[in-house]
Amino acid sequence: MKLSIGVCYLQLIAIAYGVSVLMGAPLFSDMIRTLGFSIYIVLIGFTPVIISLKGNLNEIYNFLFQNEIYLLISTSRKFFYMRNLVWGTMLGAWLGAIPIPLDWDRWWQEWPITCLVSSTIGASSSIVLSYLWLWICNRQKFNEDIE
Repeated sequence: MKLSIGVCYLQLIAIAYGVSVLMGAPLFSDMIRTLGFSIYIVLIGFTPVIISLKGNLNEIYNFLFQNEIYLLISTSRKFFYMRNLVWGTMLGAWLGAIPIPLDWDRWWQEWPITCLVSSTIGASSSIVLSYLWLWICNRQKFNEDIE
């Protein structure tokens, strides 16, 4: 089991690296920074999913892209938080690339600083928004039961 989790981490890091390069990250000039960014994205966004699904990459893919098998699993709060954590991290990293090409020439505009910061913000805000969403849904359900 430990071997499959480690292999899953390596596979997801390679996928994150490839997606980062396809989205515009430097392929060879900043290879260490891009690799560090990929490792960070996988650690912050995918760790709960990897551990819960025991490192099975097919199950992770099915879980993230909502195949029929995972419709029942995804109704639990734990999996709701995990899916939103992954997508919030990815969305935050993608939005973090916006200020990089601007001509401000600031130190924080270098690759991947803005993407790292915004992926952290995306991950944390996805957890907060997921909590608020579930709280509002439970509140409405409670109010309907009273009436």
